[in-house]
Amino acid sequence: MAAAAAATFAACRRLLSSAAAAAEKTELPIPIAQLRRLARVGSLAEIEATLAPLLPSHTVPALSALSSLGLHDRASALLGTIPSPTAAHLNAVLSPLLRRRRLAGLVPSILAAHASVPRDASTDSILAKSLCLTSGADSALHLLREPSSGAPPSLQLFTTLIDCFYKQRLPHRAEELWRAMVQDHGIAPDAAAYNARITYKSANGTVDEVRELIRVMREEAGLQPNVVTYNALIRAMARVKRVDEAVEVYRGLEASEVAPDCSTYTCVVGALCGAGRWSEAEDVKVAEPPLGRARAAALGPSR
Repeated sequence: MAAAAAATFAACRRLLSSAAAAAEKTELPIPIAQLRRLARVGSLAEIEATLAPLLPSHTVPALSALSSLGLHDRASALLGTIPSPTAAHLNAVLSPLLRRRRLAGLVPSILAAHASVPRDASTDSILAKSLCLTSGADSALHLLREPSSGAPPSLQLFTTLIDCFYKQRLPHRAEELWRAMVQDHGIAPDAAAYNARITYKSANGTVDEVRELIRVMREEAGLQPNVVTYNALIRAMARVKRVDEAVEVYRGLEASEVAPDCSTYTCVVGALCGAGRWSEAEDVKVAEPPLGRARAAALGPSR
């Protein structure tokens, strides 16, 4: 019995790791995993040769792929060769750097190196996130007065800063900024802004508090909860061992217009495995075909 449980637990771990790998998406016509394998063995010339024929038609995803692989210097150099670069090109180089704190610190210098490239609201948000990661949210507040794009502060910028204060466990500062956004700037929160609050409560509040925020989001703001919203609710339930309710929410998504994603799958499988319900974890259905393949590979032949 113990050996069977250990084997199934190992399968659960493989399920979760395979789901994480499947979640990585790219708009390139080649798998990002192929490029990662080349990067791991230092085949930089082969990476460039692989991407070269794709640059005319897939410039933005190619820049993003290079930056994601840790080749931000090559991505930056490539950006400098584009005749009329746009904010989308610039953001493709910058955004992947936010996945690692040590790389996030490079964002200001890359922006300075490409000072003539246009910025937009996403650029402001990326810069704010980089400053939050390296120096704290307070260091990015000046962007509300002087966004790098030159435009008025956007909902996206406010949401990024609010989320950063929540992540620093400073909810009172986040709520102050929320009020400033709504009352002083007249900006109506969207689903992403509400999800920042809901995600914080999923880790630090109660299930009832999360449900109440979802009610406010739907009934008072007139916004439809999305998969990020429900993932937060599932995590809140799983955190306090309300696994049956978490599974019920997941089953409800299967029957609704909100499609579960890799994070949903990870939350539910993790909750079931944590409760020792190994066979139920194996039976969790996955909505996306890539995850279905990952699940099959993780579990091996059906038993």
